[in-house]
Amino acid sequence: MSVAHSGWDDEVAVVGGGPGGSAAAGLLARRGRRVLLIDREAFPRFHIGESLLPWCDEVFEKLGAREVIGGAGFIEKWGASFCTADATHDQYADFTTAVEVPRPQTWQVTRAIFDETLVQHAARCGARVLQGCRATDAVFDRDGVILTLVNSQGETRTHRVGMVVDSSGRAGFLAKRFGRREMDPQLKNIAVHAQFEGIPRAEGRRAGDIRIVSRYDVGWYWLIPLTEAVTSVGVVLPQANYNVTGGPTAEESLDKYLRETPAMANLLRHARRVSPARFDADYSYLATQHAGDRWVLVGDAGAFLDPIFSTGVLLALQGGIDAAEAIDAGLAKGDLSAHHFAPFERRVRKRYRHFRRIAVGFYDPAFRDLFFQRDQRWGIYEAILSMLAGNWRPSWKTRLRIATFFALVALQRRVGIAPRLFLRPAVEMG
Repeated sequence: MSVAHSGWDDEVAVVGGGPGGSAAAGLLARRGRRVLLIDREAFPRFHIGESLLPWCDEVFEKLGAREVIGGAGFIEKWGASFCTADATHDQYADFTTAVEVPRPQTWQVTRAIFDETLVQHAARCGARVLQGCRATDAVFDRDGVILTLVNSQGETRTHRVGMVVDSSGRAGFLAKRFGRREMDPQLKNIAVHAQFEGIPRAEGRRAGDIRIVSRYDVGWYWLIPLTEAVTSVGVVLPQANYNVTGGPTAEESLDKYLRETPAMANLLRHARRVSPARFDADYSYLATQHAGDRWVLVGDAGAFLDPIFSTGVLLALQGGIDAAEAIDAGLAKGDLSAHHFAPFERRVRKRYRHFRRIAVGFYDPAFRDLFFQRDQRWGIYEAILSMLAGNWRPSWKTRLRIATFFALVALQRRVGIAPRLFLRPAVEMG
């Protein structure tokens, strides 16, 4: 598809100002492209998904935003703590021991501040930002795309661009028009969450850990320190389980799940809820099509993966970077066709499936039997930590070690002897 520049108000419109959309808009603007970033809400606004992975740092460097993010006052995160529901076994994932992780420290973020920071950075890079503005229609023709935009006062106008990035999240501005979402039957979960004060934390560097409490018969819980006083707390469980065990409201459901799990009840015995409780349908999905003539999908518009290992923001950010680079190259050579964006789509799918493997694994008792063991022979432990840190392009050695771990999981599932043959006893909490 040839690219005709005449008659465009902007070269690219990005619909949705979350991390993926801001990354795409920011990088394109840094490359000298004319970009319009649109979001139907005004920033700051609440969003869940507060724990970052170390590999996000690579994206921040490319965007020239690392100092901005590092100076925003977010809680430093160096690892993750996993424990059983009865608090008898604990596993600490220290990112400093993970292989192929250039910088092991990342952040726990309040998304209202984090997302607004990225939008403002995109604007400083040269993107034009419209908040409180909805894209309601897109008409594609041979030479461009005509967007219909409606502002917060209900006023309607059209805007002609050469290319559209749909980063509108689950709204799926273009995603639902050009394909469907294939729901993952193994990851059909629901989350209930709120913010609390008065939850004790570890001392020193581990005070910034995300803590995961695993419970085989329900699901898992998270505790994410957002500020010195406030902690995000949530439970993720299968929708079918919630339909049987959930309460009539989000507050009652969350309170019930927290009270009936010893590790959580102990941590929250002096805590006070400081926000409303909220539901989120954490259904994992992958779009059947991620790109076409003059359009691409980024972030939750195209895929959502269970949040157990905090991959959501990384997938969105990296997808935004990949989309921007593909669009910039397409504009340069005069090709914004679906064929040109095929490598981008393959990369998005490959990265999603890479992380899906370990997300699905966490719900497998055989996986967790091995995960709660710690063994540093053969580098398997460090390879799994690298994956948990967000390494989506491991070396062949790391891939081999990850494959070995999953082979042990399969052995454990079949005969239940892998821990005794290969791994040391689980680490007990002191």
